Amino acid sequence: MTNFIFSFIRSGAGVLISRVFGLIRDVAIGVVFGATAVTDVFFVALAIPNLFREFFVEGAMSSAFMPFLAEKYKNGGKTAQNLYLTQIVIMQTFFVTVISIIIMVFADYVLRIFLRGKDYLSDTALMSMGADLIHIMMPFLILICIIGMFSGFLNINRSYFISYASSALFNICMILGAWAAYHNSKDITYLAYGVIAGCVLQLVIVYLVAVYYGYKPKFSKTFDEDVKKTYFLLVPSLAGVSISQLNFVIGRILTSYLAQGSISWLFYASRLFQFPLGVFSVTLGVVSLTELSKARADNDIVRRNQIINKAFLSLFIIIIPATIGLIGLSTELIRFVFQDLSSFFLHRTSAFSNESVIKTSIALKMYASGLIFFSLANLLTRVFHSEKNTKTPVKCAFFAFLANVMLSLILMQFLAHAGIALAGALSAVVNSLLLLYHIKDFKFDLKNNAQILVKVLFANILMCIVLVLCQYAGIYVLINILLCIIVYFMVLKIMKINILRLLR
Repeated sequence: MTNFIFSFIRSGAGVLISRVFGLIRDVAIGVVFGATAVTDVFFVALAIPNLFREFFVEGAMSSAFMPFLAEKYKNGGKTAQNLYLTQIVIMQTFFVTVISIIIMVFADYVLRIFLRGKDYLSDTALMSMGADLIHIMMPFLILICIIGMFSGFLNINRSYFISYASSALFNICMILGAWAAYHNSKDITYLAYGVIAGCVLQLVIVYLVAVYYGYKPKFSKTFDEDVKKTYFLLVPSLAGVSISQLNFVIGRILTSYLAQGSISWLFYASRLFQFPLGVFSVTLGVVSLTELSKARADNDIVRRNQIINKAFLSLFIIIIPATIGLIGLSTELIRFVFQDLSSFFLHRTSAFSNESVIKTSIALKMYASGLIFFSLANLLTRVFHSEKNTKTPVKCAFFAFLANVMLSLILMQFLAHAGIALAGALSAVVNSLLLLYHIKDFKFDLKNNAQILVKVLFANILMCIVLVLCQYAGIYVLINILLCIIVYFMVLKIMKINILRLLR
């Protein structure tokens, strides 16, 4: 289990660096462009390659090929692993290149799928700008696909830091793109060029590190049978990702019928919500997938259940206080990130209005309410994928999708854009509970962990009291956060909960 802890720390550190620069990137975009119809169109244009990224990189493909990559090394060493990876990279690059070309050719029509509101469709200049942004950013899909394959290779070799920290280069280039736009009439196309430049730099770094860890392109006239098996396994997994992305598409379409700026408010709220989710929950899921895949290869059910139990505990310890912080301090956080930082560093008024602060903070509260369930769903999905069971997560995701659509249609009538965020959180509840119900040969060890959970709950209650008192006293948000963190971990320490020892 020590390897698990070290892998998690290295992975978490890499993700943290990436997310910090990602947060700076989002601040730069918010400060320069605010939340307008222009940013709505940019976020939709960027979301289109990201939509396919979930198919061919991070979601379905990652879960399908990681177990094979682990088995290749165990049964055939680096040579077999390198041959398999080379063929997968070639196949993936071919598929995403074809898709990218098709979308670039029909960019106008693709954009109209996402932006159905009449305020967007009637603005010819805005839609033309959106098509141009798609033309510029669509190669992002090709580059990020190759990056994802080599990142998987690094992860299976327990090199987590670079595969995640390297995305900081992507964020830095976007920050530079925002800076260039700021000095050139706020032309948002500079931001799009930053996307491509960042991907190129990230690919160079990840590839060089993969070579350092033993990757050498290896070619063969015969096709590896496991490559075919990977794509057969990918089919049901793709269905699951399709459901997830259909959620996203419908959410964007519904939001486009609301007031202009709503897409941007949801985006900015989602980015802050994704910070703890990405730094901790997604990291935990990726590391768990690697270790669970290795446990499966060894047919070690005891180790598998130990990993799941430890992952559950770690989620409760970190995600619950993060949820309380995001909900309780949502308005202060949004104002600090998108207004105060601009005044402090640039000595200029941010383009992010007070209305945007309020609208974004409401959406953040809704997203954050489902943080623990998003985290659990991500973890449990990885458990099924490590066992090459991609069908069960698809079934669960389908019912969660139906719940999301129905709830979105109902809640947006009363809460506008925030209703769509709340619907997403509630659908995560449905998904995680269904996954937990269907998981085999595992039951959370409540008897042995009850005392720890009670102590964690008590620490959260005390932290919540400190948060409210600081708010009432008008203490600045950063000091409030620092005091809450100190109180929380101090209480855990007093009650003799050592997190690293616990996870070990």
